[in-house]
Amino acid sequence: MVSKPKRGSRVAAGKNRGGRPFLADEDRRDTLVRVLTTASEFEELQGAAAYAGMPVSTWMRFVALERARALAAEKEAARKRDEQ
Repeated sequence: MVSKPKRGSRVAAGKNRGGRPFLADEDRRDTLVRVLTTASEFEELQGAAAYAGMPVSTWMRFVALERARALAAEKEAARKRDEQ
């Protein structure tokens, strides 16, 4: 039985098997966030994602992070305003 090469190792005397290179640990997405929707809500999400040219999960991550970062910036601005 032939064993599989270890993750990130070179195969057969320095030959690369091709494909996408492995991501660094800090760049790898490994946390799953589940969101339950109704069928009509999901259709809305699909439409918005399709309009943006993205899969639904990518679009949701993009929009959620965009909003979270905007809220964080607002909070920081309010904190600085209150300090003055």
